[in-house]
Amino acid sequence: MGRQKDLLHWINQQHAGQIIRKTNTPYVDHLKAVGQMASIIPYGYEIGLCHDLFEKTKNTTTTLSSALSVYGYNTEEIGFIVHAVTELTTVFTKRAYPHLNKKTRKKLEAKRLVGISSSAQTVKYADLAYNISWMLKHQRKDLPAYLEKKRLLVLDMTEGIDLLRTQVLQIINEAVNSTRCTNVDKHNRE
Repeated sequence: MGRQKDLLHWINQQHAGQIIRKTNTPYVDHLKAVGQMASIIPYGYEIGLCHDLFEKTKNTTTTLSSALSVYGYNTEEIGFIVHAVTELTTVFTKRAYPHLNKKTRKKLEAKRLVGISSSAQTVKYADLAYNISWMLKHQRKDLPAYLEKKRLLVLDMTEGIDLLRTQVLQIINEAVNSTRCTNVDKHNRE
C-alpha cells in the first residue's frame, strides 16, 4: 500500500486547489472514489486516481511515468497504467476539433470509449457511477438527457468488469426512476 499512498500524495499535489463543481469538496475526493470503486481490477486504484490527470493538469505521459517509477512501479506496470489513463483522456475536445460541434464531438467520444481496454472501461464505469451521484445532488435539471446518453454508452461498453457495469446500469435505472417520481410529484403539486 506504500506506493499507492505515495501516488495519492502526488495526485493531491497535482490537483491542489481544484474543487468539485458546485461544491467545496477537493477534486481529489472524486479521484479517490473512482480509484476505490475500480480497485476490483489490477491497477484500477492507480488508473482511477490518475484518470483525469492529463485533462485537469499540465501533466503528460512522461511526468506520470516518472512519478510512477519514483514510487516503485516497474516498467510493465507503468506502461499499463499510463496506457489506460491515456485511453480515458478525452480525445474529441473543442481545442483539438474546433470545426466539430459539441454534439458531434460527444458522439465520436462515446464511439471511441466503446473500443478502449477492459481496464479503462472498468474505470470509466466507476467514473460514471460517481458522476451520476453528483448529478443527482447538484444538477437534476440536466439529469434525464444525461442518464439516457450514459445508459446507451454503458450498454455499448461491454469489455469492462461486468459487476461494476451492472452496478452502473442499476444506478442509472434508479436515477431514472427517481427523476420520474420527482417529475410526477412536481406535476401533481401544480
